[in-house]
Amino acid sequence: MMFNADSHASSAEAISEALAHELETLTQVVETLDIEHEALMGSDAERLEQAVAAKQRAIAAHAQARHAREALGLKDNLQQQVESHPGFFNGLKDAALADIEALRENGARSKNANQRNGMLIAGLRERTRTALGLLRPDAANVTLYGQRGSADDTMGSRLLGSA
Repeated sequence: MMFNADSHASSAEAISEALAHELETLTQVVETLDIEHEALMGSDAERLEQAVAAKQRAIAAHAQARHAREALGLKDNLQQQVESHPGFFNGLKDAALADIEALRENGARSKNANQRNGMLIAGLRERTRTALGLLRPDAANVTLYGQRGSADDTMGSRLLGSA
């Protein structure tokens, strides 16, 4: 089994801190996805707009945290790298391994929540597009909700909940 020797050049404390920070940011992503879901279910346009903005900030923070962890040499096989790192022992190793497991779990939760929200958005988008087509036939091609969680600022585009 191959391990990234670069991770062994980093201190166990730095790796543990990076894992904990990445877990914190991923937890924030999951929480914002749940808030987004609640706003979508409640048709609360203002809360949805806030949730989308918070989600974008959380995703950016998580990407930075993941990059920081990868810069320490931990890109793949995190568990094996921590287990083979000579600086990890006792409680520090246990904490790092628990964070790695929590990262896996939250990664799955994030994926599921994102898919759940995406399916809900697709249904709401279609329903809104149909209603707009009836009310304003010229608005049939307006972007209601883009791939990044909000619409581009083009003619008539707005957040899905306020469309």
